[in-house]
Amino acid sequence: MKIGMVIITAALLLAIACADKTDQDERTVLARVNDEILTYEDIIYQIPPQLRENMTDEYLMEAVETWINTEVVYQSAVEMGLDKKPDVQAMIKWGVKETVAKKLIDSELSSRIEISTVEIDSIYLTQKDRLKLEKDRFRASHILLDDYETAMAIYNRLGKGSNFEDLALDYSRDRESALMGGDLGLFTVDQVEPSFAEALKELKEGSFSKPVKTIYGYHIIKLTERIKAGSELDSLEARRMVENRLLAGKQAQEFQKIIESLKADATIEIFPLPAPDKRVLKEE
Repeated sequence: MKIGMVIITAALLLAIACADKTDQDERTVLARVNDEILTYEDIIYQIPPQLRENMTDEYLMEAVETWINTEVVYQSAVEMGLDKKPDVQAMIKWGVKETVAKKLIDSELSSRIEISTVEIDSIYLTQKDRLKLEKDRFRASHILLDDYETAMAIYNRLGKGSNFEDLALDYSRDRESALMGGDLGLFTVDQVEPSFAEALKELKEGSFSKPVKTIYGYHIIKLTERIKAGSELDSLEARRMVENRLLAGKQAQEFQKIIESLKADATIEIFPLPAPDKRVLKEE
């Protein structure tokens, strides 16, 4: 588990259920419902690249089960003609366009924006006394395991006095942090899954949790440090905050430029709104 992971929700799993099934002959089939199939690639393409490395078999099987449940309902709805309803067609059309548009915006922003160290240093030197920690920050370690039984066995060994760092090195499936005794570094609760965050907030410094389930497996979490919002930042953290603010500002500016440029090349017409007594929708 790497800090900064995007939280994956049920909405993502539902997106998997609606994934495009093109070129399936070259893909790995995981499930079939009547004539529709789900491939491994259909799932993975829905997951941000930085999260794919640590997907557990358990999470993948949950995704398969969610797809099956959604697919059987979807097929029944199609048989009833619900996919042809005006409100459903409008949502599908809007959703497809939003997804494709976001892909273009993300690509354009990543190629256009650069932030120099000169910019960062200039702002840092003039504002460093006002740069404070905006949210509570935690430093924690974890031992990541595949199943609950193994996690409980490790938890019991910790309770009997075994060393957390040694157990992380020997057993944690997150090998990157295991080499550092399970250390995940500093992060805020919005950078981890809700179940992980809730368990973390209940811990005192130096204590460890019972096994906590996330999409990556089962974690035993040890809190090593808690830094309150409003605390002074060291120069590295302060510069990172400046960089993030610069990035957000430039993204907003470039986004507006992209939109204005595309609108300038398009033929756009805006028509009067219908009168109140004419705003009647077709039967849904």
